[in-house]
Amino acid sequence: MSSYHVQRSIVIDVPLLTLRDSLKNFKDWPFWSPWLVMEPDATLTYTTNQGEVGSGYAWSGTLVGAGSVELLEVKEDALKMHISFVQPMKSSAEITFNLEEEAEGTRVTWMMDGHLPFFMFWMTGKMQSFIGMDYERGLSMLKEYMETGAVASYVHIEGVLPMKVQNYIGIPNHSNIDKVGEVMKKDFEKLYDFMKTHNLSLDRIPFTIYNTFNIFQGETEYVACIPVNEEIQIDESWVRGSLDIGEALKTMHKGRHLHLGNGWMTAMSFARLKNMKVLKSPVGYEFYPNNPYQTPEEELVTEIFIPLK
Repeated sequence: MSSYHVQRSIVIDVPLLTLRDSLKNFKDWPFWSPWLVMEPDATLTYTTNQGEVGSGYAWSGTLVGAGSVELLEVKEDALKMHISFVQPMKSSAEITFNLEEEAEGTRVTWMMDGHLPFFMFWMTGKMQSFIGMDYERGLSMLKEYMETGAVASYVHIEGVLPMKVQNYIGIPNHSNIDKVGEVMKKDFEKLYDFMKTHNLSLDRIPFTIYNTFNIFQGETEYVACIPVNEEIQIDESWVRGSLDIGEALKTMHKGRHLHLGNGWMTAMSFARLKNMKVLKSPVGYEFYPNNPYQTPEEELVTEIFIPLK
């Protein structure tokens, strides 16, 4: 058997016992679960003794598969659980939430320990990477839920649609995935300053081309773009191009850009489920139809396109 261990943590500005009591109540999980956000209409069933040892819940859906979680142990600063997956593959693992008081609130550390059959040893690294990203998404939503009472992230698959052909100018760049939002923001600020300097209309929908997205190395290469048809001189480090892609899987994410990973994971899971043949490069596109400086975060809309072969 090949064992794996996944561990991620975050500090949440609530008292330790408040966080613990929410985590042991499985009816709170749909508000922040990194899996159920992909399929909010999945079938959920709960035991009647929520919060007690032996309580649990089960899920069943198209994207999320099927399985269940049981609460095994409750301590003041820790919870232990057992998770069983039925679909798409039978397996099980042990889940631990460790809680520690800090000046800024409570640090929660979410861990999973499990095993894979010996003939699937080659999947260990991938499992740890994918689950790790899921945990990061989940902890980010758990923090928002506990601190504000809601999570600004809604995902909807819109289907296979043709992409609009358009010309653009852009700034190519690369970044660590966990820093890409900060890095990309500066690129778009440069693009908008350029447009203002050259008296170009700001009534355009900016977008990003992701040429690579390596979750195992935690890196991405992208181009921050503005649609431009005008003949105009650009910086030599910038690029000029045209989108001429055919059909793509379109997914809409509404809410904070912090949670865009929910949209991407939903889109990729749907593409795998439907056996869609996707391009290796570019990996995909993000279009931003409303202005983040003029729109409340919970109202931000991002259109995600995964190009198909």
